[in-house]
Amino acid sequence: MSLSQNSVIARSRAVYGRSLTADEISRLCAMTSVSQAAAFLKNTDRYGDALSDIEPATIHRGQLEALLDKAVFGIFDSFRRFDLTESRWFFRSIVSRLETEQVLLAVQGVADGSTDSYITALPAFLIEKSGIQLLELGRSQSFADIGRILAGTHCGRILEPLLTEAQATGKVNIRECERRLYTDYYLACMKSLEKNCRGSAKTELKRAFLKSIDMKNVVTCCRMKAFGFTPEAAAAQMIPFRYRLSREAVEDLMKQPDTDSIRRSLEQIGFRTDASAQFAAVEQLTERISLEHFRRTMRLSRNSSTVYFCLIECLETELRNIKTIIEGIRYGVPAGGIMEMLVI
Repeated sequence: MSLSQNSVIARSRAVYGRSLTADEISRLCAMTSVSQAAAFLKNTDRYGDALSDIEPATIHRGQLEALLDKAVFGIFDSFRRFDLTESRWFFRSIVSRLETEQVLLAVQGVADGSTDSYITALPAFLIEKSGIQLLELGRSQSFADIGRILAGTHCGRILEPLLTEAQATGKVNIRECERRLYTDYYLACMKSLEKNCRGSAKTELKRAFLKSIDMKNVVTCCRMKAFGFTPEAAAAQMIPFRYRLSREAVEDLMKQPDTDSIRRSLEQIGFRTDASAQFAAVEQLTERISLEHFRRTMRLSRNSSTVYFCLIECLETELRNIKTIIEGIRYGVPAGGIMEMLVI
């Protein structure tokens, strides 16, 4: 193993070690205003530097979340200084996924007539890294505008037939837009993985990717079931990569009446989590299964690419938890109720 690879592993574990502790999360949930939450986060190891210049009393939720996004993105970006191919392509994949999210938000905004909210939520740090004109995309008022701005980009090529249809009908199949974009994203990731990784690193990282995709497909499956779709229709909407989620497993999941039953079905195919944990929704269950896998793999793996990937997933889970806490505080949810919504 090279010095750079050892450095990535050591730095990844050190960065993860600065994650919010269970006590800090509990105390954050007990805050009664966004200002209090901002002041608390300003004094943590993880987010202190990113929030050093803020005035907690005047910051609003959108500003706080944007700074937290920028802080986590900056951590990912910092790994590019290591002379490692896997760090570079991982970073490109992060930018690509964020671009995908912004494109879907723009399409949804036009569909809902809520385009003004896109600009206020646009991550400023992403603008200079992206190959898409995100500011122009945010000014889109129609599906034709989106198609024009995305012309010549990978997202534009994928969405062109759907946007053309939407221009004619005034309606867009947002679920199909999401499926096509994320299928393309994961296909690109798998190709990069095959190209840039070798040996045990390739095997280990591929397994982590496919497990992550399985969990996303479980959520899709359960959502489709809730709307009365058949297993065949659900399978058609899933990302076309599998680890353990076979056709038979999909059919079994769609027969389950509640989250506890889904949990037992997932245990039958090797996806287990803490037996004492309770889950309010399938999304929470699948994220917890993934998080436990990422934590364990990051602790035990000797492959820099795998450890870095697991760090990305763990930090993004922490970021989602913090946003959930901030949203809960904003709406006056009791601390106990907020804790029940977290993936920890």
